[in-house]
Amino acid sequence: MPFSKRLLLLAVFFGFAFSAFGQSKPLIGQVLDSLNRPIPYANVVAINQSTQKIGGFGITNDEGRFKITLAPGAEYLLRISFVGFQKFEMPVKEWDSEVSFQIKLKQSDTELGLVEVVSEMPVTMKGDTLTYKTDAFTTGTERKLEDVLEKLPGFQVDENGEVKVQGKKVDKVLVDGKTFFDGDTKLATKNLPANAVDRVQVLKNFNEVSPIRGLDTNETLALNIELKDGKKNMVFGDLEAGVGPQKRYLGHANVFYYAPKTNINLIGGSNNVGEQTFTLQDYFRFSGGMAGLGGKAGSRVQLNGDDLGIPMANRTNAAQLDTDLGALNFNFTPSKKWRHAGFVIASNSKNELGSTSFRTYLNGEGNNQEILASASQVENKSALAKYALTFTPKEETYLKYSLFGKLASISNGNQLASSFNQQFAQTFQSLNTRRPYSMQQKLEWYHAPSDRHVFSTELNWESKFTDPVFDLTTNLRPLLGLVRIPESEEYQLIQAQEISTQTLEGAFNYYYILNPTNHLNWSLGYQHFSQRLMGSLAQAGFENSFEEFANDTEFGLQDLYLGTTWKTKWKKWILSPSVFLHRYTWSDQQGPGEFNFDKVLALPAMYAKWNIKSNRSLTYRFQTEANFMDIQKLAQGLVLQDYNAVFQGNRQLENGLFDTHTLSYTHFDMFSGLTVFGNLNYQRKRNEVTTTTDFAGINRLLSLVNIQPINETLNGEVRLDKALDKFKFELGGRWNSFSTNLILNDLPAQNLQFAQTYDTRVTTTFFKVLEIDLGYSFTANNYTSGPIQNTFTTHSPKIEIDLDLLKGLKLNADYTYNAYLNQAARTRSDFDFLNTFLSYRSAKSPWEFRLSVWNLLDTRAIRRDSFNENLISTYSYLVQPRYGLLTVKFDL
Repeated sequence: MPFSKRLLLLAVFFGFAFSAFGQSKPLIGQVLDSLNRPIPYANVVAINQSTQKIGGFGITNDEGRFKITLAPGAEYLLRISFVGFQKFEMPVKEWDSEVSFQIKLKQSDTELGLVEVVSEMPVTMKGDTLTYKTDAFTTGTERKLEDVLEKLPGFQVDENGEVKVQGKKVDKVLVDGKTFFDGDTKLATKNLPANAVDRVQVLKNFNEVSPIRGLDTNETLALNIELKDGKKNMVFGDLEAGVGPQKRYLGHANVFYYAPKTNINLIGGSNNVGEQTFTLQDYFRFSGGMAGLGGKAGSRVQLNGDDLGIPMANRTNAAQLDTDLGALNFNFTPSKKWRHAGFVIASNSKNELGSTSFRTYLNGEGNNQEILASASQVENKSALAKYALTFTPKEETYLKYSLFGKLASISNGNQLASSFNQQFAQTFQSLNTRRPYSMQQKLEWYHAPSDRHVFSTELNWESKFTDPVFDLTTNLRPLLGLVRIPESEEYQLIQAQEISTQTLEGAFNYYYILNPTNHLNWSLGYQHFSQRLMGSLAQAGFENSFEEFANDTEFGLQDLYLGTTWKTKWKKWILSPSVFLHRYTWSDQQGPGEFNFDKVLALPAMYAKWNIKSNRSLTYRFQTEANFMDIQKLAQGLVLQDYNAVFQGNRQLENGLFDTHTLSYTHFDMFSGLTVFGNLNYQRKRNEVTTTTDFAGINRLLSLVNIQPINETLNGEVRLDKALDKFKFELGGRWNSFSTNLILNDLPAQNLQFAQTYDTRVTTTFFKVLEIDLGYSFTANNYTSGPIQNTFTTHSPKIEIDLDLLKGLKLNADYTYNAYLNQAARTRSDFDFLNTFLSYRSAKSPWEFRLSVWNLLDTRAIRRDSFNENLISTYSYLVQPRYGLLTVKFDL
């Protein structure tokens, strides 16, 4: 699409957005008690007397002040309520936006009726629980829970369904107080029907274990989705089916059964239009049974992921996406003491990807550039299951047993064509396959025999196995300058590995509560970690395998630790210093030789929180962490990593020490409609395990060493949300800075990376029929390694509209324009996406008809860039062409 037409289309959208603007007028005031003391968190609502609908609402701040925005010309009933005080009502028709109302509430003899009134307010706050009445924020066009959450103040939902509230990631999702798929936010946000949601509760400092509630510093954030009354004792959900040209199809079903003792959720779907309810990335990050007891005490083993080398496909970087999903979640509570819960998830995906990348290798020589064309097909079959039994005979005792397992079959086939310095072309065919599985068990026991004593015991056991196979075929001799390969008409290398991991860990804790504001915690823990790796490389047509690629390695790590933590509350401060004394022993067995090490380390940590006001806080965390290597970093036999990369481990490696400082700030003010949050994270890595690279052209021999220069990372994020009249403004920025010392061709080098992203968004509604969402983002990635430097920038304006054309007929559209610039090569790439959706649903009808067209402009490729320890890459990815779908949806 020509650049001038893109600008014209964008101008039309922007002109449409600001073609109308409704007038509004603020009403301000202050709520006091009979002694003229301000009442914070009182609910203020103005009800339009003509329509009997809420015209505006707010919550008083710490000074008892409120501000609500109303459309002038109507008569309102101003209603103010707070638990423990009599409800106040006053008619308001004409008011001065500069004059503050002063309202005094009288104490009430009974609170029962007022509790009911407060529960009907749009936003209520009680302790650490913030409750949103969703009908006050939604327009009725929302389809799923994610659409509802995006309308709530302080909420963010990314494209993967991850939720943040006031800048903090949501760790757990509950539905009517019961865990939904073990807290996975994506399955909840992508599947729960919007019309079933009554309230959304934000549960700060959530802990389902009552004996230790308030004793830890985890600050777990949970969402509890309260369903509407008509959805609590019945079957509800939706069924959807669609077809389109080019054999496009979509089928999806959500069925939810809720009863007082039994909840069952069934999710199923199959499509080839890029709707990914459950991805390969979800499989590997999905929460299981292990709580990482050693991590709490400052120990961590850096395991290579089972998905290493497997690309993560989505609609924005894949040429074709086929996915299938079946998921079942259940909760059964036969009595107050017993609870059974669990889930089963099975998924299948087939993805086709295509890209062309321009690579600059950081070898300090002139011959360092490669053009690589790649066509990939990724297939993944996976299954996960979890069962948990909870026994709470009384509030002082909590016992839970969990069993979790997962398995997969993954293959990644690639067709590669490499052109090095435009001198010659070499083609490769590669196939990565693996069948990982793991089994985990966990036992938790908490008991508080008295108000001053609490005991807990946690035991974890895990067994993991994976068997990666790498099959590489090429027309020319591979790995020149690195490995001697016998001559052949065709070269086929087959590498097979088996990696097994066993982990057993336990921790005992004793909490001694000195008084309501002080307690001590002593911890005694042990972790035993063992691994075995076997591997070999053979060339097809030759009997002997490569001796230098043979691996038979065993690794064991033991960690015995004792720690103490003190937590105190002083005025507006919460302080909790801790220190853990560890004794580490580890060994590796390779062939006839065995290496043994032992070390004693004291690892301190600190937590501090300043509650500046009830709606503002500043939190600081510090921890020193010992990072240990896994067996794949120690095995000294060579490993074929890629068509031009060979890796060799180093059994002399020791642990690194990482000092991490985190500072976070939150500010949430319903009075001004302002939400501000920010995070700053600084990590200082001492004795870090870093990469060494020896080049032979573009072929690379990689290894690892502990490096003495200190590596550093600094990450920051700031976001501001502001509600003003009919507009909602968002403004944010993210910064990531890395300084990494490494060795290139036996010489010390330093890689620097600075990435920055700025984005802004404006949302408004006109005449209750048109919602406009305008956005803009700017990203700049700067990469530097010695004399080699490059900067990649992307400008991305975006607009989304939601328009009621006629009664029941709606138009949704989103348009994104991207201008991508490679500054070193002075090359620019422009690409844009336009998606449109036309839907019809008559009043009170369970049927919905929807016509969807994705990528209406038929964009075929996008640009991306990346940076690692030895190369800079800029990619052109193939994306799905224009396609349409006609779907029919039925609400149960």
